Amino acid sequence: MFAFIAAKETREIIRDGRLLWAGGLICLLLALALVAGWQRHAQVNSERSAGQALDYEAWLQQGRRHPHDAAEQGMHVFKPEPPLSIIDPGIEPYVGSTVWLQAHRQSELKFRPAQDATGLQRFGSLSPAWVLQVLLPLLIIAIGFNAVSGEYERGTLRQLLSLGVPARSLLLGKAGALAGCIAVLTIPVGLVFLGILLTRTGAVDRIDILSRAALLFAGYAMYLGFYIFLTLAVSAFVRSSRAALVVLLAFWVATTLIAPRAASEAASLLYPTPSRLDFDQHLSHDIGEAADQAWAANFGVRTQWDAALPLSKWGAALQVDDHAGYGVLDQTFGRLWDTFERQERLQRWVGLLAPVTALRGFSMGLAGTDFAQHRDFSSAAEAQRRTIQDIVSDDLIKHADPLGNAHFTYKAGPELWASVPQFQYSLPRVSFALAHHWQSLVLLAALFSLSVAVAYRAVSRPLMR
Repeated sequence: MFAFIAAKETREIIRDGRLLWAGGLICLLLALALVAGWQRHAQVNSERSAGQALDYEAWLQQGRRHPHDAAEQGMHVFKPEPPLSIIDPGIEPYVGSTVWLQAHRQSELKFRPAQDATGLQRFGSLSPAWVLQVLLPLLIIAIGFNAVSGEYERGTLRQLLSLGVPARSLLLGKAGALAGCIAVLTIPVGLVFLGILLTRTGAVDRIDILSRAALLFAGYAMYLGFYIFLTLAVSAFVRSSRAALVVLLAFWVATTLIAPRAASEAASLLYPTPSRLDFDQHLSHDIGEAADQAWAANFGVRTQWDAALPLSKWGAALQVDDHAGYGVLDQTFGRLWDTFERQERLQRWVGLLAPVTALRGFSMGLAGTDFAQHRDFSSAAEAQRRTIQDIVSDDLIKHADPLGNAHFTYKAGPELWASVPQFQYSLPRVSFALAHHWQSLVLLAALFSLSVAVAYRAVSRPLMR
């Protein structure tokens, strides 16, 4: 019975023509988004990989110079883009890709693609994730709003149920038809993309990508399944195709377009972040205080600028100064990053009312483009900066002139530059993403289950009258 109803519904959907035109357009947009994302990903990773190699080569070839001058010049490290950023670029366009590792100060990522974006991108950039999150629910509404109400208007719904057709079979048959139409449009494109991607990765990365892809499929399936059963529930409850369409479109606009922006604004109000000026001023003040205390404890001088400190101690003083600032940097940036994560958690729980917000966080996390993985890279870059500082300071201590006469004339050679390891960053594995986003998956599962229960109740109503 279920298969018969699903086949009948599918024929009617295809005959209607809405699936052909709307679905074909969405399928085309999905394919174009994948191609554009693939090209962008290949170009970006190629440029960043080349930039990383050239910058390190420049560090090695800088010739003889004072170590502190070399540390002030520093080096740059580049953030690699994860493979599944092709599907969901997440926050990547807004957080930058390059960190300047300079002496005495932790830097933020620079060169954000969004800085070069047009005003149209405030409405969202074209990506496979955007197509799946925003347009596919609209397609489900367009082809399914009259799935039950149309039967009621024609007088066939009560007849079907009175003839012994179980409400469960009717619901699952109609849901299966809608799900089948969506699957035909998306799964072949997704499988082709995944197959090409897997052929270009190693065995370990291949397992990680497959795990991420399976979890993404589960998340998106529950999200789209929610819309399928919600559409059937509204169509059954309202009993008027026109009214059902209006209600569903209002829900789509409110939860897909309005709610995410409102949630972002609410999160910013509840968990405000300091301005860039205030952040820098407080950071400089706290680092200065920590450095003065460290200098007083180690060298018996009141401030780091005290002229009583001999030049022979400057190497050790620079090391003390740096280490005094590490705790301040960890605390200050940690507070800022914790605030961002609290904002992200608040937006996730808005998913109770607007499922797209729960899906977006989950999708970015599994694609490797969320804030947690951005924070992981920033921490790795800062660890590399501190390694450079420690190597330079140790060299200054080792070559300190007891009389201080050669402090400014000392020059290190290539052997010191080669002792600084090249920056290596490994993208976090799927377990890292799941540890941060399992709540979103549970929330999507709960919403899907609720929509099934409501839809079954709605379709069964004719039997209760």
